[in-house]
Amino acid sequence: MAEKKKVITKTVNRSGKSMVKKALVVKAKQQSNITAENIKKLNEKIKADKDVAAKALEKANETVEVKKGEEVKPDKKYNLTVGLKDLLAAGCHLGHKVSKTHPKAKENIYTQKDGIEVMDLIKTMDALDKACNFIYNNKRNGKQIVLVGTKRQAREVVRRVAMDAGVPYITDRWLGGTITNWEQIKKNIKKLVELKEGIEKGKFIESTKKELSQMNKEIVRLEKIVGGLTSLEKMFDILFVVDAGFEKTAIKEAKIRHVKTIAISDTDSNPFRVNFAIPANDDSVKSISLIVEEIGKAIKAAGVK
Repeated sequence: MAEKKKVITKTVNRSGKSMVKKALVVKAKQQSNITAENIKKLNEKIKADKDVAAKALEKANETVEVKKGEEVKPDKKYNLTVGLKDLLAAGCHLGHKVSKTHPKAKENIYTQKDGIEVMDLIKTMDALDKACNFIYNNKRNGKQIVLVGTKRQAREVVRRVAMDAGVPYITDRWLGGTITNWEQIKKNIKKLVELKEGIEKGKFIESTKKELSQMNKEIVRLEKIVGGLTSLEKMFDILFVVDAGFEKTAIKEAKIRHVKTIAISDTDSNPFRVNFAIPANDDSVKSISLIVEEIGKAIKAAGVK
């Protein structure tokens, strides 16, 4: 008899717990009003908030940081000295073979001729105008720009234009860590300056021939990697490169340190990899010279060295 009573009690308890649990679930659903439609609306709201946050962050990155007490000059318009005919004559419109076209570069292509991509020079002109005005106004406000052209076709013109405009440059090779490991680069620049000044002023006159030979070899080595950066005292603000694809390491480092990038971008490169892409032929010496020289004119017109 006792065993029977125990079994009945257990059954009643289970049934009671089940009913209480169902009642709580129903109540919770009623209070939270959870439906498929509400969940969908909530997901859409979260996505919209993320998009707003991403745009705000992008805008913040594009804003030029101003130091406390620093005078900021209002933007002025820089007028290009070249036209569409000059770009056409220099062959800026000639891209690579159709098979080498980067998918994201298609928006800058006007047509195809004999299997070669032909770029839209109106877009090239517009991009060059925006890039030159960006450089012009930032240079007027004391920002520092570095010109980079390590490919054979670009070295001479980049070196010449940079020296004429009085800005730092890199033409031999991009040393990995030039931006991300800037402290070490500063040490190399300081070492190069000290060695050159020491030899010029006769500080090493008592050194042996072997020691002088080692110093000269070190100067040659440092000249190749940081020779064009000796005028820099701090990290630069803008990086201009001749070929967006060829100088991908430099662009990647610049992105990590939020250094603004401007590049000549051919049909085989991704124009969205940089802040300002100038769609043009980056293999022709004439095309490179025309664009780099215009960048140099914009720097000189700013009147700040």
